[in-house]
Amino acid sequence: MMMQRWADARASIRKSVLFWWILFVVMQMAERMFLLRDAFAHEVPSLPLLLKTLVVGVRGDFITATFALVLAGVGAGAWALRGHGWSGLSRLTQPFLLSFRSGLHVGSVLTGLLLFVLLCVDMGYYGFNRQHMDFVFLEYVGDLFAPASTPDSTNAQAMRQTSAELSETGKWAARLALFLGIQAVAMGLWWWSFSCAIVPALARWRPGSGFQANTFLLVALVAGGAGFHHSGPYGIRIAPIGSMVYYTLAQNPVLFAAEALRIAVVSRGAMEQRANAEAMPYEVAVQTAQRLLGPGEAFVDQRYPLVRTMAASSDGVRLPGQANILLVFLEGLDRRYLEQTYGEVQGTPFLDRLKQESVYFENFFSNGVQTSRGLFATLCSAFPRQGAAAMKTRYAHDYLCLPSLLQRQGYRTEMVIGQHRDLNRLQSFVARNGLQQLIDEGDFPKDAERMGLGIVDGALFDLCYERIKQRQAEGRPFFLTTLTLSTHHPFAAPQNHPEVSLLQERVQDKYVGALRYTDHELERVFTRLVREGLLRNTVVVILGDHGRHEPVGSSDIERKAGHFASPLLIWMDESLRTPATYRPRTVSTIASQVDVAPTLLALNGILPAVGAFAGRDLTCLLVRDCLPDQVAYLTSVYDNLVGLASPDGLLLYSFSTESFQEATLNFEALSEHEPGRRRRLAARDRELMALYEVANVALDSNRLWSWREFGTRL
Repeated sequence: MMMQRWADARASIRKSVLFWWILFVVMQMAERMFLLRDAFAHEVPSLPLLLKTLVVGVRGDFITATFALVLAGVGAGAWALRGHGWSGLSRLTQPFLLSFRSGLHVGSVLTGLLLFVLLCVDMGYYGFNRQHMDFVFLEYVGDLFAPASTPDSTNAQAMRQTSAELSETGKWAARLALFLGIQAVAMGLWWWSFSCAIVPALARWRPGSGFQANTFLLVALVAGGAGFHHSGPYGIRIAPIGSMVYYTLAQNPVLFAAEALRIAVVSRGAMEQRANAEAMPYEVAVQTAQRLLGPGEAFVDQRYPLVRTMAASSDGVRLPGQANILLVFLEGLDRRYLEQTYGEVQGTPFLDRLKQESVYFENFFSNGVQTSRGLFATLCSAFPRQGAAAMKTRYAHDYLCLPSLLQRQGYRTEMVIGQHRDLNRLQSFVARNGLQQLIDEGDFPKDAERMGLGIVDGALFDLCYERIKQRQAEGRPFFLTTLTLSTHHPFAAPQNHPEVSLLQERVQDKYVGALRYTDHELERVFTRLVREGLLRNTVVVILGDHGRHEPVGSSDIERKAGHFASPLLIWMDESLRTPATYRPRTVSTIASQVDVAPTLLALNGILPAVGAFAGRDLTCLLVRDCLPDQVAYLTSVYDNLVGLASPDGLLLYSFSTESFQEATLNFEALSEHEPGRRRRLAARDRELMALYEVANVALDSNRLWSWREFGTRL
């Protein structure tokens, strides 16, 4: 009788293990089935593609479920040992086994709750970004829970964005309810199947001994822990799924988040992922990058691979004196949305007109895909790193930035934002890099309108007007930059203009209405500045900090590369225009954010003799065609890729799939069979990987610039 009870206890544990193991799988499968409708909205798959996606997904689900069960089992074992000691384990007594079974149920419930919460969060994030919990999400969570360094809290943007999202219950309540319903049905079906079919079947199955049953279950667990593949989790990551929509869907959300967490913890830029590509020796990478970025220039110190002589271009444009600089970052401004009409409503009528009066770069790219990366690239002419943003994690390093150089030339340097000053460690960064005054939401009038994440763009531009008026009255050159907010998700823009209201009502994409609002407010204040003569002796630069956050486009490669689709407009006041200095036109030459700082410095005749800029002086393009071999380096933490825009087109390398993709500069995919494709790829991929390696290694090792070494040589 004792032996029978002991055998029954072991059989009961086996049933519990099987029940919870498969339940964890079912929970993850239910989320994937729920997300199918999001994937279908972007791309309708063939039946083989759908089956492959589900099979790969289930394999990943078994990996996560196995480790979740191990976690619960470890907790159950600790609980049983606490009550019965090591003697109970060595003898596997019935009380010990019963205690272990109880602990297993408790541990599995807690583990299941944790898994359920992760799946809920992943479901919501996927609905917003068509991506599982990734590095960007973890950075956001880090911002959300970062300790406040001021009474106003440094994590204001993350908190406000979360609050804004939660307040829009109509967007997520129905989605969450449906998700919970599907999860409940899936778990209920598994419980019913286990109770009514599997348990009776196990009762009828009488193996020769418990050893056979235990061995069978153990082998199944080991196989499940490997995802039924000899490569384990790596086999999931390299699944041969060509569609990026369904490749992403096939990835297990927990494994995906775990990898993102690993990168966040050990993020070391270029060195962290060199094994994912055919890395070249660092010395070779440096030589390749130097030939590409500074052909014919003298690099002065092998410890600092990008520091070189910065002689101004002989055919460039120079103004007779120092002009004021107004640098306007329009949040998420995407050039694909310019000159668009929605019914009878023009989306950006002012920017469209301003293009005709400006030097407009139609092949301009942001170097990164987030605000902190766009600001860093533009202000400091340095490529964003692939891991955590340099502004947030490397703000104490030495950089040679535009505000610092302008301040040394007597400029007054300011920035106006409608959020908290410590956004993305902005204050810590700009305080070290030449900005004299940072005006944030706390400096606005008490009655300034707020909506969404902070101060609306109308109030922001009004304050910029006041600052420009004050600076002009002082009679000294000034640099003023600002960053708008209304076109940031959740696109909360005042509907104080009939066309804004009309677009918000008729166009499902709320970005369109928010962009029309920003365009209207920019026109209102810009026109006033011109009318009152407050832009005299001023160069105005308008660009996006990046393209759309959301993956927008008709193809996979456009959804990825569209994040970089920022426009650039350079406008000069009449007081600065001569035939030799300015000719409004559309420029086809490739350019990117890193070119802005050296161009503005060269235009004013103050380009440093020695510098570490990744960009070039583009002033010759203000009056003529030149620089036909320009390239732009791109890096995206959204899609875990790097890219290169060149006259040959776009070349993207995905670290997730370890593969290259090519497209035209208009984001049209190129056929694999196009003549010359392999030749172009072989010629450009080494340049791309060299830039990736050098940019990240130099930045992480604080070898971009040194004020101690080179400050006296400026």
